[in-house]
Amino acid sequence: MALLVQCEFRVKQSDHEPEFIRLARALASAAATEPGTLRYQWFVAQRPGHYSILEEYVDAAAAETHNANVGALLVELFSVAELVSISFYGALNKYLRDWATGRDGVSVHVPL
Repeated sequence: MALLVQCEFRVKQSDHEPEFIRLARALASAAATEPGTLRYQWFVAQRPGHYSILEEYVDAAAAETHNANVGALLVELFSVAELVSISFYGALNKYLRDWATGRDGVSVHVPL
């Protein structure tokens, strides 16, 4: 079952914005070659310093694989931006359930 993920980020300081954009583009480039990634699209929000991403994977295992593949880039991204919110739509595996447990701004939506 496919997994859709929507995240919103806020750049910590305005002078970090060029680095955030560089990292967002590097993440998108990496995701483009992953067989389990169906969609990986960044959006600029109307509020300054806010960005959103829509990610779609064939399943939760593909999302886990993506995170493992881009771990170093994610560390860099979180040094210049904070995760405001993340919403999961679909079934989560143990890795994602454990990651989401106890975090602020996380919502999980499972199929009916």
